[in-house]
Amino acid sequence: MSFRELLQQVVQNVDGAVACALMGVDGIEVDCVLQEEVGLDVRTLLIEYSSLFRAAREAASAHEAGGVSELSVQSERLLVVARLVSPEYFMVVALEPDGNFGKARFMMRVTAPKLLAEL
Repeated sequence: MSFRELLQQVVQNVDGAVACALMGVDGIEVDCVLQEEVGLDVRTLLIEYSSLFRAAREAASAHEAGGVSELSVQSERLLVVARLVSPEYFMVVALEPDGNFGKARFMMRVTAPKLLAEL
């Protein structure tokens, strides 16, 4: 299964999902599926949020807190959750504020190993 098909499955199976992407921790998008338009540039926002993931990993490492495997950010218009796929890549799901956060986390947990196998 391709990256796009795996990401599409996540978007289709999570209520309120507007996007799912596979990204490098350097902020470079590998692939992204956009479900619907939410009136903001979701792709660029996800690229910007990659710096938050990097910063969280560095802070956790510096303070010996262990590895960061997941991170979420909620704003007024979007809920974003990111999950590490490998040391170099993470997947991210963007949801409407009332989207199914638990289902997004579940789908990411089961999809991450499949994405890793395709890398």
